[in-house]
Amino acid sequence: MVTIISCGKKTDKDRAIELVESKYGNSGQKIDFESAKLDSLYNVSPKAYNDSLKKGNELDVTLAKLESEIEHLSQTESDSVGLISARLTKERYRLLELAKIKPAFTGWKLSGVKVETPKPAFKSFNFDKGITKIVE
Repeated sequence: MVTIISCGKKTDKDRAIELVESKYGNSGQKIDFESAKLDSLYNVSPKAYNDSLKKGNELDVTLAKLESEIEHLSQTESDSVGLISARLTKERYRLLELAKIKPAFTGWKLSGVKVETPKPAFKSFNFDKGITKIVE
């Protein structure tokens, strides 16, 4: 009996496919889910968040080095390095803002859904966290 229950349990991808079929199945278009892939969605991807932290730390080192070397330069060179430092500082603040936004799970995306139309196309569908509805 346990085997029957576990075999009958639907996966997240199965639920997403059912929602797409229920909404678009009656449109007369053939929908192919063979190459469809279900991925989680985040407000900021974990990779972008980690990259932001890494690049920010690298910029901190570069800025510290520039600040230490600026004292020994002429006024013209100092002004030039100051402009570079200002740009790096601006980029560092942008990265700090990104790093403040920790990745948060926002839902799911089913991509690679082939829709047979006169000109076949691949579509993607977004879902809420519980895969209970399609989010436009």
